[in-house]
Amino acid sequence: MSGAEELPFESAAADSAVLSIYRQVYSVLARTAGSMIDDSGSVDVDEAILSAFALAGPAGLSIEQVCAACRPVSESTVRRRFEVLRSYRAVGKVNERPNELYYQAAFAPYVMLLFLRRLSRSGGLSELHQLLSVARLAVDDSTTTPEQARDHLLQMTTVFRLLANPIMQLAKSGTVESLREQAQPLLGNSELLDQATAYHNRAADVWPQLLPECTDLRLAVAGYRDAVAAAAGRLIDKAGRTRALGLLPAERWRTFARDAGVDELAAALDGLLFDAPDPYFSADDLIDAVEEGLHTDSGRTPPPRPRLDDDAPAGPPDTDAELRMLTERAEEFLAGADEVTVAALLTAAGDWPAGRRVLSDLTAISLRSELPYTLTWGDGLRVDAGAETTWVSDGWLRRQRVTVTS
Repeated sequence: MSGAEELPFESAAADSAVLSIYRQVYSVLARTAGSMIDDSGSVDVDEAILSAFALAGPAGLSIEQVCAACRPVSESTVRRRFEVLRSYRAVGKVNERPNELYYQAAFAPYVMLLFLRRLSRSGGLSELHQLLSVARLAVDDSTTTPEQARDHLLQMTTVFRLLANPIMQLAKSGTVESLREQAQPLLGNSELLDQATAYHNRAADVWPQLLPECTDLRLAVAGYRDAVAAAAGRLIDKAGRTRALGLLPAERWRTFARDAGVDELAAALDGLLFDAPDPYFSADDLIDAVEEGLHTDSGRTPPPRPRLDDDAPAGPPDTDAELRMLTERAEEFLAGADEVTVAALLTAAGDWPAGRRVLSDLTAISLRSELPYTLTWGDGLRVDAGAETTWVSDGWLRRQRVTVTS
């Protein structure tokens, strides 16, 4: 824009009007006076303020009435956004006088808000389709000059380069989660690529003198196509053999595990059934078990030798000491009863090493068929997180009653 001192009054007034409209339309993107929109909440507050003015009619609203109409938004937030809109003339006084209390809103800022919302949802694809359509119509328009066609070609080249660069960066080094969220609206645009290719071919035929600009556009379109292919390929690779692109990536699960509360984490596993956990072993118990396993008798047992004395044995030899020991152990477990549960025996044992010896003895007793005891197991499971033995299956040691018939 030319300097005001170099222009006559009419030109300066026209430039000032253009600048005023520019400020109104782009006020939501301003970086001064704290008016930069960095979240959707600011857009919602601005839209609520402008909607309140639309319902108020030509009489306008005062600041207090605007705050009341924009509830439940806090009054401080409404006043701050109101001053932002006012500083860029999106909101102005009904009458330009010192003590005027009522304001009215302009049309252009609200249109800009709608434009920003559409951009956030579609990623600008609808605007790109419109630009291509306008450029394609300009090719067939006989009044279009080569300078105008060059501007269109440069504009479309810049658009496709800006589209390709972030997608390629995400495809190479971005996380799968960010790639899925940001690049997915820009993927699968075969129709857009065909439309751009058709526009390039038509422009090259109509204006041969613009072949360098057409070449730049062709390279930009090819770069966008390669970026889309790279991004789609990485998404498919991360989806696994099932090609289930709807599955959440690992980054999303890690983020959920870090940020979610106890109830949310529990709800994620609701309805799932897991096997019972293994018993807890301390480091000392593991060390003792390893040391006991290493203590093996490496010496050779001498062969039996005949007795040298001629005296007869005083009584029958003890042929099976283990059988007698297991009988005493079983009677100790039963304590005079005919049945005892395994859970009760493990609870009485106390710690896990003693319980392990109890299970070993019970197994040895059940393997000796000549003993009148049986060890049976059921399908139930007792779970006690606070006990030394975390979980115990249902089991019973029973005494067999021998019936003597005559």
